[in-house]
Amino acid sequence: MTTTSSTTADLRPAAPGSGPPLSAAARVGAGLCLVLAALTNGLAQYAGELLVPELDDFSAQIVWGADHRAVHVTEQTLLLLSLGVLPLGLLGLAHLTRFAAPRLSAVAVLLVLWGMWGFHNVVALGYAAGTVGPDAIGTGSAVALNEAYLEHTGTMLTALLPHLLGSFLGLLVLVAAGLRGRSLPRVPLVLLATFLVWDFLLPSYGVLEPHLLLAVSLAWLGVHVLRLPQASWVAGPSTRRDGRQVDQDA
Repeated sequence: MTTTSSTTADLRPAAPGSGPPLSAAARVGAGLCLVLAALTNGLAQYAGELLVPELDDFSAQIVWGADHRAVHVTEQTLLLLSLGVLPLGLLGLAHLTRFAAPRLSAVAVLLVLWGMWGFHNVVALGYAAGTVGPDAIGTGSAVALNEAYLEHTGTMLTALLPHLLGSFLGLLVLVAAGLRGRSLPRVPLVLLATFLVWDFLLPSYGVLEPHLLLAVSLAWLGVHVLRLPQASWVAGPSTRRDGRQVDQDA
């Protein structure tokens, strides 16, 4: 009798919407990663654009940063730290978009991971040349090292190319996947797409700078994921009898 009762209890299904083990922790972790990425990437770069004078390129920023260490080092350090949370947050978004757009989400994940790998390499190489370099080898040599990166085939193929193509296309596909479903709010997705087009193709206008849109969109999406009902994270939006998705937290 004891064995039968124990076996029956073990076979009982988990509570509806609870999901697999650590599912709630994954949702909270993804939401926090998006919020942290908004602060360390979007907001940090926006503040950097306001505090750093208009310069021709990153080599010029290395020279400027040698005399303004606090601003330069803080921005570059936060940007480097952001690459530890941004990819995880984006994967969390892809987990939600896959319910309505599984194929687009799969393509987005591949492109985003490729792009984030390249973005990390770009930032890491820039940190080595622009933050560590001036103290270690002198400002002139640090600038020369940064210029050498731009002419080196290896860094082009492992840093700039995947970042420019993978990040841009991957995030656009992820936004498209999000717009096809009801798991994510529309406005921050549109802001994220606007940031991509603005940052890659258009100039800034004074205090109106694209990374402000990035900060707002990532923070908005992060708070949305944190507040999302666990059932929506596990199984996606509920479905009505006519087959249309309904947001469970509406």
